[in-house]
Amino acid sequence: MVTKSESRSPLTAGTSTVRRDAHRRVPLLNRILQRPELASLGGLLGAFVCFALIVPDLFLSHSNGVNVTSLAAQYGIVAIGVTILMIGGHFDLSVGTIVGLTGWAMYFFGNELGLPPILTIVCALAFGAALGALNGVIQVTTGLPSFIVTLATALVFRGVLTMQTSGFPVVVRFPETYANVLAGPNLFGFRMSLLWFLVLAVLATVFLLRTRAGNWTFAIGQNSTSARNLGVPVARTTIGLFSISGFTAAVAGVIMAVQYFSIDANRGVGWELITIAVAVIGGTLLTGGYGSVLGTVLGAFMYAMVSAGLLLVGLQGYWVNIFVGIVVLAAVLLNRLFLKRFVMTPNRQSAGKEPGEEGAR
Repeated sequence: MVTKSESRSPLTAGTSTVRRDAHRRVPLLNRILQRPELASLGGLLGAFVCFALIVPDLFLSHSNGVNVTSLAAQYGIVAIGVTILMIGGHFDLSVGTIVGLTGWAMYFFGNELGLPPILTIVCALAFGAALGALNGVIQVTTGLPSFIVTLATALVFRGVLTMQTSGFPVVVRFPETYANVLAGPNLFGFRMSLLWFLVLAVLATVFLLRTRAGNWTFAIGQNSTSARNLGVPVARTTIGLFSISGFTAAVAGVIMAVQYFSIDANRGVGWELITIAVAVIGGTLLTGGYGSVLGTVLGAFMYAMVSAGLLLVGLQGYWVNIFVGIVVLAAVLLNRLFLKRFVMTPNRQSAGKEPGEEGAR
């Protein structure tokens, strides 16, 4: 007597194998489409191809590469902290003023107090982190929206910076050796700020994906009440996230101060909106709980590439703002589409299972 399994033809067996393989491939495709940085990667590649075809001689030159990476690094360093904070469900509109105020701190600690270069850098970074922590303490204590809290502190910080500089540029005297390590063109002509940008991106990725605090960050951004009920120290973690945002802004402030050897009252103006745009382009949700530092890195390079490319084409600078506004809107819509289709769908857990597998459970 021939059993049912023995009576299968080779064609039927082969078709069944192909079907099983196809089902196994579906989860991998879904996982790829769930990645928050997918849209920014596509936009970056599209922008590169577009400008490389229109103005290849100028766009593919080494000097343009230096400009693009330098611009991406200075905004991207700040955007890393902004991304982590946004994943935690908060905004920081004071990062631009922290960039400028940290530059003044470099002048104060190094030129006024005469501290050694290393200690000057450490004190300036600690100063920026403390400003971020202050934002966190105010938000946690008052319960006010972080948008309002950081808008208020941004005005205060900018007023303090204007008062300290009297509205005029201030020369920051710093040893050239240390300045070259921080921002000099030592990476085959590229600035060292690119290296620090990538190092911070790696550290931030490890923090989000490999630490308990990173897991808490996602939980707080998704639902802070549920996270608190599960034992997550929401207040302490929130203050820490604001400190990280202030710290990354301070890193950018230190680099800018030693790169230009000066600081002024307008340093960092508008950076808060640019860095939020970079984070959104990179796939970070404005509602919190979802995002990627890698996406922010790609978003920073995309922003810098578009800014440089439009100028090389011959368009006026205001086209950059127009284009970035369109890209931000498109990024939000694409992220919402991918979330609804590939992340929020109730069937995603069963994707790739054999037919009848769920019924057999």
